[in-house]
Amino acid sequence: MAHRRGLLTVGSSIAGMLLVGATLSTRSAAQGPELANRYFSSFARAHRVTVSRNGNVVAGFDIPIGVYLSVYSDRPPVRTAQEGRVEFHGNVEIRTLPRADVDRPGPGDAEQMMARAPLVVAAQNVDVVSETIIP
Repeated sequence: MAHRRGLLTVGSSIAGMLLVGATLSTRSAAQGPELANRYFSSFARAHRVTVSRNGNVVAGFDIPIGVYLSVYSDRPPVRTAQEGRVEFHGNVEIRTLPRADVDRPGPGDAEQMMARAPLVVAAQNVDVVSETIIP
C-alpha cells in the first residue's frame, strides 16, 4: 500500500509539473517589431502623432511627457526642415511605454524596452507624422 501511495504521489507531482510547464510556455513573450527602420523618442517631450492614408486623417493622438515613443517602419523616416517633425510612410508600427513601467534604461536598451510596450498601433500603407509639442 505504501508503494502504491508513493507512485501516486510521484505521478501527481509529474502531472503538476507538466501542467505548470505548459502554462508557462503558453504565455506570450514580448515581441519586437519586424520592421527595419527605428525611431525612438524619450519621455522628456510630448508628441502629436497623426496617421493618414491617401491624404485623409484616420487617427491622431497626443503622447504626453513621461511616455516613451517609438516608431518602426519599412522605409527610412523622413526628417523635414521643421524642428521636431519626423514622417514615416508605408507599413508602420507605433509603440508607447509609460516611464513608470521602466526600471532604469541604459544605453542600447531602447529596442528591448519598447518590446514590452503596452500600446502597439500597427498600420499598412499609411503616412505617419510625429511632431514634438513644445509648451
